[in-house]
Parts: sequence; C-alpha cells; structure tokens
Amino acid sequence: MPGADAPVRILFRADARPDLGGGHIMRCLSLAAALDRRGCEIAFACAPGSADLVPALSRSGFAWAEADGLTDCPTPEHWDGKADILFVDLYDSRLADEIAMRAHCHSLAVIEDLPVRKHDCDLLVDQGFDRRPATYHDRVPPHCRLLLGPDMVPLRDDFSLKRPRSLGRRRRTTQTRRVLIAMGLTDVRAISARTYAVTRSALPDAEIDIVLGPHADSRAELERCAKTDPRLKIRVDVEDMASLMADADLAIGAGGGTALERCVLGLPSLVVILADNQRQSARAMEKAGACIALEDGDTLAPRLAACLGALDAAALQKMSLAAATLCDGEGAHHIAEALMELHAERRLAAS
Repeated sequence: MPGADAPVRILFRADARPDLGGGHIMRCLSLAAALDRRGCEIAFACAPGSADLVPALSRSGFAWAEADGLTDCPTPEHWDGKADILFVDLYDSRLADEIAMRAHCHSLAVIEDLPVRKHDCDLLVDQGFDRRPATYHDRVPPHCRLLLGPDMVPLRDDFSLKRPRSLGRRRRTTQTRRVLIAMGLTDVRAISARTYAVTRSALPDAEIDIVLGPHADSRAELERCAKTDPRLKIRVDVEDMASLMADADLAIGAGGGTALERCVLGLPSLVVILADNQRQSARAMEKAGACIALEDGDTLAPRLAACLGALDAAALQKMSLAAATLCDGEGAHHIAEALMELHAERRLAAS
C-alpha cells in the first residue's frame, strides 16, 4: 500500500450503455466529487462508449479509461499498483466477478439496487426503501458494512444546497405552470417524445423543459417540435439539474436515483417505470405519497393524461411534503465518510 501520507486512491468501475442509461456513472461522479474534496485520488474504468453517453465523465477532470470486460479495472499509470478501494456499480457483475476484482484493490465496495445477488465486498450501499440488515443476510461477508436506505443515495451538493429555497417555493405553488420531463440520458424507447405529446395536450399553456442526453432517440423530433412550440425548451447534457428541478412545479421522470433527487427538492413527480429494477422503489415512493407511479406501455398515455388533468394545488403540495421527508440529499457525504473509515481500518490492520 502507498505511504501513510499518500492520498487514498479510489477506482470506480461503472458503465453506461443505451439499454442501461447513464445513471450509474452519474451517481458515481457525485460520490467521486465528495471524495475528491477529502483529498482522495479518483479514477474511473468504464465500458467503451460510456463517455459519449455521459459527457460529464470527461468534463469531470477525473482520470478514466475504457474497461475490456466486467472484471477489467485499468488504473492510471502513475498509481503504480492497486487501488486502495474499488467501488463497483454494475448490474451485470456476479460474485465470481467481484472475487476476481479483488486482484485490483485492497478493499472493495459495491452499490446495489436489487438485493438478489451475492457479493464479496467490504462495504455495500443500497438506497432502496425498506432495506434492513436482514435483507443481506448470507448475501455479503460477515464483516461487510451496510449503508441502507434512501438517505444513502449519492447526490451532488447542489441538491441539498437548493433544498430550502425549493421547499419554500412549493408552499406557494397554486398550479402547474412549469413541467420538467427527464426520462434518462439514453431516452429508452423514445419515451421523452411520447411524454411530451401527452403533456402538451393536457397542459397547453405550461412551460415544458425536457432534459436529454446528446444521443437521445427523441432529440431530433423534439428539436423540431421546439421550433413551433415557444413554451418548449430542450436541454441537452444539463450540468445544473438541481436548478431545473427547483424551478419546476411538476416533474415527469424515470425511477432510480433521479427520483430521489426530486424528493430532496420536494418536487412532485409522476414516475414512469422504464426498467424492472425501478419498480420496487417507484411503488414504495407512491405508497409514501411522494409520487404517482406509472408503467410504460400501452396504458401510459391515457393514464398520464388523466393524472395531469387531476393534479391540483392541494395534491401537488401534499406530494411535495411527502417527497421531502424521504431523502435529505447527504448520501454522498455519508458514503464518503464510510469509505474513508474503511481505508483507515485497512491501514491499521496492515500495520
């Protein structure tokens, strides 16, 4: 291991793909920023094409390299050895892959969304609802530390910083004047264009902001729509999502980490379930009163239209209050502190 005064070296192994989206890398970037402020040295290993789908990776200034396969974990040449901590955010990896990844690090941490896999890790993060230590009984080693629940979602500081202003604004909202549509960077099944069509029909006078990745399937169609719809704004590769959320009266978005970003800001939302791994959290949020969950498919358009027509000021404010109680936006700091403690314990054990 490097000397006692050397910075902690943390390698993130996460991918972005058209079918997967860019959320894994985005949440790792949020955590990386929190660790960078603590003096850590950060690098990323990602599948080919990830930087094209998530431009924020290149913009971050962190070193990154393309990974040739799940267990490939390339590190910067100047590291001269293993990473102190390998942080894995992959849906495709299995127990055997994590065992193989041990060769690249001194300690291994993972982030999980569906507790159905077994892991060989020293720390596990799961931001899902109703998670308990018993959830991971016999799924992680006995020594593994668990960080569980929505407060563990790693978000950028912008969200917690804008939380007071955003929550104050919600108390004064009387109608839906501005809608934010954010269905994920990869725009699965051109969902953004379909959502816009329903929203504009239901709310003809609303301002609509649509957030897209640079290669989103709906981009060309929506840019054509924006030429004839002066109340439509297309936002590509957004850097300040927190401000867009804070200024919106209602969001229509995918599940996952972005749904919890909206909760931090108390933003009422209609959550469209685009993947199986989003269903459990979306339904839990709906049960808590923080959103309305909708399934993508043939019934989406009529259900979405009905919801948009039924939401009044009282319903929006009730949903906002419920959402704001679910997540405080400090997850990146909680995880960063736990990783620093993990490294300190490892050093002590090795001395």
